[in-house]
Amino acid sequence: MPSVSNFSRSLPGSPIRKMLKVIADARARGIDLIKFSAGQPSLPPDEEVVEFVISYLREKPCETSSYTPTQGLRELRELIAMDLERYARIRLDPEREITVTEGASEGMLITMMALLDDGDEAIIFDPSYVSYPHVIRIARGRPIYLPVSIEDGFQPDVERLKELVTPRTKLIFFATPDNPTGRILDGAVARAIVDIARDHDLWLVSDEAYKHLIYEGEHVWMAKLAPERTVVLNTFSKDPAMTGWRLGYVYGPEEAVAEIAKIKQYVTLCSNTLAQIAAMKYLEPEVKDRVLERTIKIYKSRRDAMYEAVRKYLPEAGAYKSPGAMYLFVDLSNYLRRLGLDDETLAERLVNEKHVATIPGSGFGPHGRNHLRLTFVSEPEERIAEGVKRIAELLEAS
Repeated sequence: MPSVSNFSRSLPGSPIRKMLKVIADARARGIDLIKFSAGQPSLPPDEEVVEFVISYLREKPCETSSYTPTQGLRELRELIAMDLERYARIRLDPEREITVTEGASEGMLITMMALLDDGDEAIIFDPSYVSYPHVIRIARGRPIYLPVSIEDGFQPDVERLKELVTPRTKLIFFATPDNPTGRILDGAVARAIVDIARDHDLWLVSDEAYKHLIYEGEHVWMAKLAPERTVVLNTFSKDPAMTGWRLGYVYGPEEAVAEIAKIKQYVTLCSNTLAQIAAMKYLEPEVKDRVLERTIKIYKSRRDAMYEAVRKYLPEAGAYKSPGAMYLFVDLSNYLRRLGLDDETLAERLVNEKHVATIPGSGFGPHGRNHLRLTFVSEPEERIAEGVKRIAELLEAS
């Protein structure tokens, strides 16, 4: 039998998908899990969006089952441009500066492939989303880690960032709001990052999947600060709650977007047509405003409930009250070192012994060790409190 590639063998599997398999196995055994695991909204897509898609499919079955242009339906790209002008006062050419993708996941991969050459360095924060270092490696680049810590609110140290820049540095890749920490990039820090990028002629890749899920503070629109060098990743998975429909978009300078779209031609050809139709309805201002008002109110309440539960039941934990996104990134070092456990073992034991599903922090980078990422959007307040209490019970009994 022929061998598979050594490169493929070298890639680790996603710790999130690994845990989701453990969770699926537990659920198959009939276990009622409290879910603090995947970044999966618990709210359904808006009813008006669903009805619009059903009607469209019935009235135009051939159109909804056909390919679209690689960059996405023109009408959708126009609506995305209008949406960005409404929220960020950013003006884009929908024909040249926007490409629709299969979620932000495809967007980040093909963006790295379009921007990186063999051996180019890409600076990412540590911890950061699990896919970042691996899509960089797939694109033949080399990830360089900039540690961030809870003591600094997970804001990057600009001086340390400057020290990491070398002649091989090609881009800086980050999220705001962040996954897994929930940190929103400080405005002054964002401007300093832009200055570094301009001084060294670097690309900035900003993952803004959670740009509307903000509970305190304001989102920093990176493309307003450096439009000539910023590529932005977006998704319809989070606030519209359409994760399984796999739809996102990338926007940025024409030179970059053209190459991203070219690579997409050979990866997925085009994005899900039915999802694009759903997104067009969601982007109608009255629909989106209604969804965001309801969603943020519910998620903020759940964020508060989880933070208070962690403070009550896990008093030795390090907890940052996330101003955005869907997660608390909880530092359990004081407990795990005393007990001789690691975060992966703890996460598996929580599923099997306490029926609580979490994601181990080590998958988000070396500085994520001894943490758990706890998603607060997937359960109501009473189950959130119960789940955190069960985590404490296992740690106390070990």
